Amino acid sequence: MTHGKIIEVESVKKLYRLGEEEVWALKGVSLDIHRGEFISIMGPSGSGKSTLFNQIGALDIPTEGKVTYEGNSIFDMPEEKQAAFRCRKIGYIFQTFNLINVMTSLQNVMLPMTLLGVERREAENMAKSILERVGLGHRLSHRPQELSGGQQQRVAIARSLANKPEVILADEPTGNLDTRTGQEIVDLLKQLNREEGVTVICSTHDPKMLKSSERVHWMRDGLLERTTTGDQALSHAQ
Repeated sequence: MTHGKIIEVESVKKLYRLGEEEVWALKGVSLDIHRGEFISIMGPSGSGKSTLFNQIGALDIPTEGKVTYEGNSIFDMPEEKQAAFRCRKIGYIFQTFNLINVMTSLQNVMLPMTLLGVERREAENMAKSILERVGLGHRLSHRPQELSGGQQQRVAIARSLANKPEVILADEPTGNLDTRTGQEIVDLLKQLNREEGVTVICSTHDPKMLKSSERVHWMRDGLLERTTTGDQALSHAQ
C-alpha cells in the first residue's frame, strides 16, 4: 500500500561538458514518488536513468529544476544537512557493491552506524541482526573477496539498511549477477519493501524488476518517455 508523495522531481535538467561539447543527460524530467512504492527507472545505456537516480539520491546537483523530499528542496540545504540527509534517509545499493575490501561483512554494515555515532556494541548487534535478515548470519567475519557476487550484494543491501532509511536507491542491483542470483536479489528487495515499508527505487534495464514494480518509468534520450504499471511493462516485454 502506498501513501503520500515522499519525493518530487520537478523539471530537472543535467548538463555535462565534455571539452567543448555540451551533453544534456536530462532534458526536463518530472515525476512523483510515493511513500512505500517499489518503482523502476528503465532504459537503455545512455538514456539518463542513472543520472536521474543520482539527482534523486542527492549524489549530484541538477543544472536546472529541483528535487524535494517531503516538501523540502534537497539542494537548498546546507552541505552538512545534505550529508546528514543522505546518511539518515537514503540507503544506497550499487551495481559494483562498493564494499570495503579490508573490512568483514559485519564491519561493512556497521560503518554507516559508526558515522552517525552509534556506540560500537549497539552497532555490532544491529549489524548482526540485519545480516541475518538478508541470509548472511553465517558470513559475518568474511571479507568481500571471500564471498560470491550475490553474497556481496546482500552485504550491500544490509549496509543500505543500517540507519533504517526511508528510501533505498538501487542502481543496477542485478547488473553483475547471474539470472538466478539476480532474481534472489529482486525478491529480497521486494520483501523488504513489503515487510519494512521502505520505498525502493531501482535504476535498471533488467526485465526481472518489472514483475515487482508498481510503476515503471521509461527513459530515453534524457526524457521520461512514458510511465506504466509493472504488469503492463511485463506484458509488453513478453
